Amino acid sequence: MGSRIVVLKSQDAEYEALRQEIADICHVSGFGEDFRAVLELTVKEAFVNAIVHGNRRQAVLPVVVTFVVEDASGSLLVSLRDCGNGFKPEDLPDPTETDFLQRTSGRGVHIIRRYAEIIEARRDADGFTLTLRCFPC
Repeated sequence: MGSRIVVLKSQDAEYEALRQEIADICHVSGFGEDFRAVLELTVKEAFVNAIVHGNRRQAVLPVVVTFVVEDASGSLLVSLRDCGNGFKPEDLPDPTETDFLQRTSGRGVHIIRRYAEIIEARRDADGFTLTLRCFPC
């Protein structure tokens, strides 16, 4: 497959286009339905974070998603780039701690970590990129 780049607006409705890209990539690359379901959940959490926290719901700002199948390991790299300042994953609180259990948000990165390896969280002059390595089930 090589790589595929998708440029989306910072709108929740754009997730449907992203979900279709995920379906196409899984089909072309031979990834199964279980992996597809996990990938959809993982990428959706990262996409929502990019919209809400990165681009602060400014619909005119893009979220650029790049997919790369790693031939050697058979894993899939997914990078999401927004126009925000970013975050350090290691600085986020654990949402399973008692003080955080009643909160209605703040679990996105926890979910992402459950199903993918965060291999890069990088800020530069133009925005923030979160890169995930996702392993087929």
